[in-house]
Amino acid sequence: MHDIPFIEQQLNRLTGFFNATAGVDLLFAALLFALGAGTVFCVILLRRHGAAHRHARQITRIVRDVLSQAIDQRSTMEIEFSAEDLKGRMWSGPCVTIKQDTMTVAIGVERNPKRWIGEHVEVSFKIDHKGSQDFYRFFSQILDMRDGSLGITAKLALPSHILPVQKRHFVRISPSSSHLLGIGLWSLDATQPLPLNHTTLGGAALSYLPGKPAQCSLLNLSASGMRLEVPQEFLPQLPIALTLASHLLCLLMLRGADGNQRMPFWLACTVVSLLENPKEDTPKVIIGVKFRYWALSETGGHDIGWFPVGKTGEAPPLASWVLRHQLEQNTRS
Repeated sequence: MHDIPFIEQQLNRLTGFFNATAGVDLLFAALLFALGAGTVFCVILLRRHGAAHRHARQITRIVRDVLSQAIDQRSTMEIEFSAEDLKGRMWSGPCVTIKQDTMTVAIGVERNPKRWIGEHVEVSFKIDHKGSQDFYRFFSQILDMRDGSLGITAKLALPSHILPVQKRHFVRISPSSSHLLGIGLWSLDATQPLPLNHTTLGGAALSYLPGKPAQCSLLNLSASGMRLEVPQEFLPQLPIALTLASHLLCLLMLRGADGNQRMPFWLACTVVSLLENPKEDTPKVIIGVKFRYWALSETGGHDIGWFPVGKTGEAPPLASWVLRHQLEQNTRS
């Protein structure tokens, strides 16, 4: 069973579902038998490196697309310094150029501009789209300051990702059914370390799969949290009584940009809101959670490599996925 990729293994446990990609992993199992573990390990490393490189290219393309729209609209970039002793100091001006690894913002007039080189900044801006406004934020560093025909310009490092926000809050989207491949929920003991290998978990307490009876559903998703809906009849399947500050583990399976790639996100969450809706025919509970740690696994991998959320609570690869999905929804609207 361990030769079956983790995603298919979990879906198999939850619903008996087994998808067509199992054949690919049977091929890897055959390679393991024929060539030996050392060769297969190298192949898997190359496969993972290739997947990571593709994902990085997708994020870079999204960043460039959004910043290009900002340039076209001459959107004002609000630049705020991150250092504690510089809190409250802000610049503003349009982004005028994007290069391979940098972007340039015209900020007008500034005394002794060279002294700001090396400072870390938070940048906010908005883009108009068909009568509505989309807000964005990213973090960067000042690489250079110049005085030219546009006045003082600040050269910033091109951000690794851009966060969609609603003014000072992360934007929430409702992923389309074609982009949500499954959900698994487990309870977590806050006194124990996070699991580092999925084989120690067992089957999910609650699950969702398209076309199968749903024990939970995803109402909306942001870079820093999500809202889930669970019929009250299924809540006893969680081995803990849910309260504010309860800890949950979520496996969120999303469809990647190429339509076939799978992005299995592990999310260690804290419950921040519980709302009951007893008026419906089937009483349900809406569970709001915020993310504490995240991991993006490779299909077929057993290990879970955890990362803490960013300084504003976001899981960066998930933030990029939400941004791309939001842009797609805007294009279709």
